[in-house]
Parts: sequence; C-alpha cells; structure tokens
Amino acid sequence: MKVFHLVSWMALFGLTVTQASAEEIESKTKFLELVADKKLTQGQTWVKILKDGVVEGKGPEAGKIRGTWEWKGKFYCRDIVIDDVPLPHDCQAVSIKGDSVTFAHKDGSGISVSWTIE
Repeated sequence: MKVFHLVSWMALFGLTVTQASAEEIESKTKFLELVADKKLTQGQTWVKILKDGVVEGKGPEAGKIRGTWEWKGKFYCRDIVIDDVPLPHDCQAVSIKGDSVTFAHKDGSGISVSWTIE
C-alpha cells in the first residue's frame, strides 16, 4: 500500500513544468544561497535540503522523508527514502523563479517538480 501512495504522490507532483524564464542554478554556492536550509512546500508535503548534506521532511499522509544529498558538477544529487521506501539515486537540474524552485529529474531530461520556497 505504501508503494501505491508513493507512486501516486510522484505522479501528482510530476505534472509541474519548468518555466522558461527561470534562472538555472548550476553551482553549489548558488544552491546553498538560494535553496538550502529553507522549507520547500507542495501542498501538505514539505522538505528541507540542509547545508550539511541531509534531506528531511514530511511526505504524503504525513510520511517521513529522509536522506542525503551532494552537488555534482551542475546537478543536485540525492538519495532519499519516503515512508521506508527508497527512491532511486537521482541527479537533478535546478532552476528558480521568484519563490518557486524546480527540480528536473534525470540530469534535467526527466519530469520536473516545483516547490514553493517559504
């Protein structure tokens, strides 16, 4: 049942498209400045990507999000677990526009997921 909820959650959030006028974040320094340690929200789900390499948050149905991240080249790379279900390792292109940050999976060639920065 947890896998079903996880897949439903991922499909729902995968419908957001990156906006053309968004600024690409291509350095760890810029990512730390603009995104790290801030609460990112999407409905009732939230996540914090901490400067120390930790990811934490609450997912669908108040499930726990936890994991680690690092910066490789021009990509945010993460290993996370949602409700004890590990997601595949993924490196993502990151862009920002106003108070919205978008992560494009698979080195920028996959689905895009946008979060509101609080």
